[in-house]
Amino acid sequence: MRTAPRVALAAAFACGTAHAADGTTQIYGTLNVDVESVAATGATPAGALPAGALGQVPTGIDVPRRVRVTSNSSNLGFRGGERLGPDLSVFFQVESAVNVDGGGTNIASRNTAVGMETAWGSWRLGQWDTPYKTLSGAVDPMYFTGIAYSGALIGTPGFGVGPTTIGAPATSGDGRTFAAGANASFERRQGNSIQYWSPGLAGFAARFAYSVDENRSSRSPAVTQVDPRIFSGSIEYERGAVYLAYAYEEHSDYFGLDALVPAAQATALTGSGASSRDRGEKLVARVKIGGTQVGLLAERLRYAKDGVAAGAFSRYRRDAAAVTLLQKVGAAGTLRALVGKAASGHCERSGGEACDTAGLGARQYSLGYSQTLSRRTDLYAFYTRVANDARASYQFANSAGLGAAPGSTSTGFLLGMRHVF
Repeated sequence: MRTAPRVALAAAFACGTAHAADGTTQIYGTLNVDVESVAATGATPAGALPAGALGQVPTGIDVPRRVRVTSNSSNLGFRGGERLGPDLSVFFQVESAVNVDGGGTNIASRNTAVGMETAWGSWRLGQWDTPYKTLSGAVDPMYFTGIAYSGALIGTPGFGVGPTTIGAPATSGDGRTFAAGANASFERRQGNSIQYWSPGLAGFAARFAYSVDENRSSRSPAVTQVDPRIFSGSIEYERGAVYLAYAYEEHSDYFGLDALVPAAQATALTGSGASSRDRGEKLVARVKIGGTQVGLLAERLRYAKDGVAAGAFSRYRRDAAAVTLLQKVGAAGTLRALVGKAASGHCERSGGEACDTAGLGARQYSLGYSQTLSRRTDLYAFYTRVANDARASYQFANSAGLGAAPGSTSTGFLLGMRHVF
């Protein structure tokens, strides 16, 4: 049973203002499910990579078209709080993913925290989307989820790396190295975190997050000495029809490069003196005029690792951008579109040896229409296409990738329904 009006409380929580100061608790959620026809075709024929080339080895394997039902960030949550004084209140949120398509859930797997709100801003402790990730939602036209949203190119270097929910560096399947795609993701819901959100001032607002080094290694000489931590921050400005924002995120000792290089070059959990520093920068802009909203996303990702062997990959930098559109059609319709491109980037190898990133770029095209049936319910139809260059392996986002081989093009047609409560 709901004990507080959803709209007022949701707006308060999202903006960092009064969080259910009356002591009530709200049950809320989103059910977003679609039926999809998806395939990945045109993979680069199997063969070895050229000497000095970064990328995954081509397999030539296509993924035949299939129909599937997918739950897109569906969730069930509880949130509330109470006032402790004139300018002080406490709030909480526990949000869990709900697998509408196959059944099951995982408690507190989404944005979950306890915090305090003051006149000087709000603090929260727990697991939450980083400020870097959150900014994309300001312009993403595809509900910021599913196979059509901007996460296919933004927040990922490709290489099969997708969004992640994790509070520590992940390890490889055999538990011996840091070679895991989650470590390279900049589309993060980060655990073990402290976040501060400033109050709005003259159109400006800022958010800062720090994921602590809870998994720092012991002093044992048998263990690789790592001190993993993440800093993420954003600053936003909104005045009238214009919105501008910048975000920066830095991963220390997360070894994101290990997810991009040959397995033999991945950092071992024992016996290695390597360290890493990965950085992301994002610019976001938006203009709203009448029923038209045009948005821009521009991103640079940089991965760096020290202490590597001679000739091994030590650096990778990649730029990407996307233009988005929301266009009202009549009283209840919305046209939604996204066009994005990821560049091939630039790499370096220890010792200055030649490094080749040719064919690591990709393009994304998403187009769709939604019909609002009520304040809570939308029906939608989308088409999306993620086209890789010869050695690239970008995927559908939102953990919905097909495992597409290098060089393949993933296409998807979908019909869905989204209901919030």
